[in-house]
Amino acid sequence: MHLVEARDLSYVYPGGVKGLDAVNFIAERNSRIAVIGANGAGKSTLFKHFNGILRPTDGTVLIHGEPITEKNIREVRKLVGLVFQNADDQIFSPTVEQDVSFGPMNLGLDRQTINHRVDEALSMVGIGHLRDRVPHHLSGGEKKRVAIAGVIAMEPQVLVLDEPTAGLDPRGVRELIGVINILARKYGITVIFSTHDVSLIPEMADQIYVMDRGRIVARGTVAEVFGDPDLLTSVRLDIPVIPRLIRSLKNEGMDIGMAFTFDKARDELLRWYRSRE
Repeated sequence: MHLVEARDLSYVYPGGVKGLDAVNFIAERNSRIAVIGANGAGKSTLFKHFNGILRPTDGTVLIHGEPITEKNIREVRKLVGLVFQNADDQIFSPTVEQDVSFGPMNLGLDRQTINHRVDEALSMVGIGHLRDRVPHHLSGGEKKRVAIAGVIAMEPQVLVLDEPTAGLDPRGVRELIGVINILARKYGITVIFSTHDVSLIPEMADQIYVMDRGRIVARGTVAEVFGDPDLLTSVRLDIPVIPRLIRSLKNEGMDIGMAFTFDKARDELLRWYRSRE
């Protein structure tokens, strides 16, 4: 039984525009999954089906093997938390602490449990020191982490992030990558995210789904997807800088292995350099 599954999922917007076309998708426990594609590929539309914001025109979305229905939608939204691209769409309380406590309060939990969940969520995303701050006075990266903490306080098994690094400065991006990896590796939360910045994916994902015009056109590991430059070009995506550089150096005769991250590329280049000494 898969944690999240879409079977032949299709969605047509009012007016007849097709957003998804027979999409099949699987997310297992403790996984980090990137969904990539050009603008209009269907990433946001797919994500809104995972917790029932949108309902399929055809096909099915299953959580723990059970289709999403009116009867279980409340439980589904506890299990699958969605963070929108614009954090301001989810932040509305006078303080960070109040904002993060909003979800648990609406579950009808007692005050002690609410306080515990808020403390845990703030700690997990590293913003305990911001608990008394006004959210709208925070930086873009801090707002993103407040929005994530608000979802984490609901104790989901799946965290869905729509373009989480959009609008962040380089420091904010690095901090957010660290948060995502901690949530997946330390706390066992399955993270599904989209991004236009393909260069970040090797540090953030174990599996990649490639979307184009509402369809899944490829699925694989980082090495499988980024090892196929023709695939990325065909869906109007850039090839990440590091594998592009490594491939170019190999074509020049350097005996180095393929690399997708900075650390791996450094190791390969050092190995090659030392072998020539």
